[in-house]
Amino acid sequence: MKVLLIGKTEVDLFPSQGDSRHRMPGKADGSAFQRRVAADTLARKDVYGDQTGQELIEFAGRLCYESWDMPNEATETNAGYISNIIDHQHFSILEHVNVTFYVEGVSRNLSHELIRHRHLSFSELSQRYVNMAQADVIIPPVFREIEPDLPEKGQLRADIAYEYQHNLDVLKSEGVTGKAARQAARYGLPAGMEPKLVVTGNLRAWADLLPKRMSMHADAEMQVFANQVFDLLVDEYPDVFADIDIWA
Repeated sequence: MKVLLIGKTEVDLFPSQGDSRHRMPGKADGSAFQRRVAADTLARKDVYGDQTGQELIEFAGRLCYESWDMPNEATETNAGYISNIIDHQHFSILEHVNVTFYVEGVSRNLSHELIRHRHLSFSELSQRYVNMAQADVIIPPVFREIEPDLPEKGQLRADIAYEYQHNLDVLKSEGVTGKAARQAARYGLPAGMEPKLVVTGNLRAWADLLPKRMSMHADAEMQVFANQVFDLLVDEYPDVFADIDIWA
């Protein structure tokens, strides 16, 4: 299984040096918050384009109360602010930050469980348009646990490809080709066939998914997927995902 973070919300809260066209909007301009963001940016050795998504969350939250002068010592850092937001379950401001993953090496079973999370957005390889004769077959994790030396999937893939190609050949003999043939031949494909996915969701949607799918009660393949997503998200947004159990 491969899960790659390929996209995330970029934040432009602090302009490049000498660029007067971009100022922090509204009453945030000239505030203690702006000065701290500027210092944080310089500390990261990049003056433009390296804001974190967590700073966008903080900006949205401070807008609600116009707390730009950061009067509360406990929340004057970004980490402190985010932790306070999570503790008080003010989750709506997490929806401003989106993250996109590329996923391969999972089964169609997994993708059909994943679409139950309706606040995520999906793009999935089409079995109607793509010839599935060379597609991979996913072995459930439990088989690897029972028999670690399980042979490679070559023969299983060959058998599925043979049946799939046979169906295409039969259809071709009847004058059915192209997409019309592939969309009929795919009905014989097992749920273990691999799709490839692009999945996008905001941080609230991902945080809602993770405890459900990391649970020991979730499908074993889905647990592997959710844990990989969690590892990537906690690295990018450490204070949002510091305590994933709060979402359970």
